[in-house]
Amino acid sequence: MKTTYRSIFKWGDKREEKLEKGVVELVKEQFQYTDTDFDKKILYGNKEVRLSQKPKIPVIVRQQFETISGSENVLRDDYSRASHAFGKFYGDLLYLRKGEIATPPDLVITPRSEKEIEQILTLCKQENIAVTPVGGLSSVTRGVETPHGGISLDLTKHLNKILKVNDVNSTVRVEPGVYGPVLEKYLNERGFTCGHFPQSFEYSTVGGWVAARGAGQASTGYGKIEDLVLALRVITPAGIIETKDFPATAEAWDLNKIFIGSEGTLGVITSITLKIRKYQPENRALASFVFKDCQSATQSMRKIMQAGIGFPHLFRLSDPVETTTAFKIKGFDNSLSDKFLEMKGYRQGERCLMFVSIEGNKAYARLVKKKIKRIARKHGSFFIGAKPTKDWLKQRYDSAYMRDPLMDAGIMTDTVETSVTWDNLLNLWTNVRVYLESRERTHVMSHISHVYENGANLYFTFLSPMKQGEEMPDYLDYHHGLMDAILDNGGSL
Repeated sequence: MKTTYRSIFKWGDKREEKLEKGVVELVKEQFQYTDTDFDKKILYGNKEVRLSQKPKIPVIVRQQFETISGSENVLRDDYSRASHAFGKFYGDLLYLRKGEIATPPDLVITPRSEKEIEQILTLCKQENIAVTPVGGLSSVTRGVETPHGGISLDLTKHLNKILKVNDVNSTVRVEPGVYGPVLEKYLNERGFTCGHFPQSFEYSTVGGWVAARGAGQASTGYGKIEDLVLALRVITPAGIIETKDFPATAEAWDLNKIFIGSEGTLGVITSITLKIRKYQPENRALASFVFKDCQSATQSMRKIMQAGIGFPHLFRLSDPVETTTAFKIKGFDNSLSDKFLEMKGYRQGERCLMFVSIEGNKAYARLVKKKIKRIARKHGSFFIGAKPTKDWLKQRYDSAYMRDPLMDAGIMTDTVETSVTWDNLLNLWTNVRVYLESRERTHVMSHISHVYENGANLYFTFLSPMKQGEEMPDYLDYHHGLMDAILDNGGSL
């Protein structure tokens, strides 16, 4: 499998993950699948990688790149080029499963230093060659694709160092290619945390977080990546741009914000200075609640965020369908606890599940938890202890591994997020769900994943059998309609 298309698109550590029993039963129930359907292996992608497009960069120019970075760091074999052609967008995975790569990069270069990047950009500008900086290649926004071929500039092989921790200023300076777990382990050993935990955390890089303007699962407490970045150093075709790690400035232009979210289109980020926080896992306060309906649950969230009592770090609410799905998969259905909740008025198909985690100083965490419980109780919640949240935190990165076996079984599965103000949240939630469910045989789950004083972030997950033979146009048509539904109902993209 090491040189197949499958070895490229498989998530994470590339292990062949099996669907847990509860997920299999859900698919059977929702889509009338049988055991035979799980044995078909749709678009399995196990062919050897072979590209019909040869590198277009002239040999003499390639040799100049080899002089700059060393021939071992200038790759032009089919597998290297194919593995840098796509990220993890659903359409990317379909193309890889079909062995269709229309616009691979001509070369993959792994620069060893800023000086090499400067020289590479100078030569690319001179020769009119496109450059696409990449990190962990986990992008779901098509940000790492190479529509004009050119160079995929991979920053993970050499530019992956943690440069300095400043425990006086509570900052860390890193190179862009350092992966999330490497940084977090390094900081934890020194009593700090980065506080940024996107779904892709285990296989994404700090440079990617910045370029994609990412949000982590603890962003309600720690902030999104733009709240964590203090300074950047960026190599551009026009020269080097470097900002300083001031805690705040009154300068008219915030240059950091220009590059955060730019997806690598404006330059190559070579250094990032981030805020860091004290790492005190022993003080973490967890809570889980069940609400009778979405309206009372979202009102509770809003009141908590606007109460001035401090913010939880993880703050997540599953809608009735996602709650029911989670209870079924984990075997909670028809248990004594389930029957007790039903008796109390927390009915299946209506109830919502909330997860809360607060970090930091012990007294602070306990106080915020106490205040949250009080507000949640006023909105009719039932406190179910810390265990559901604790269990969710243990497996929070595992769900990404379900995508590959679901697609193997011919199930289209994707996620999309939108931000919305509180006064429009239920309207958007309802109408986007109506659109998603307008497709026959579609299972739609949604939750609030990040919460703010002025609104929240809605995260939709949908599963539906592929239209075999029409997988790509079918998906794109459905996805375009989803974007329209979000915009028409006042959500962000």
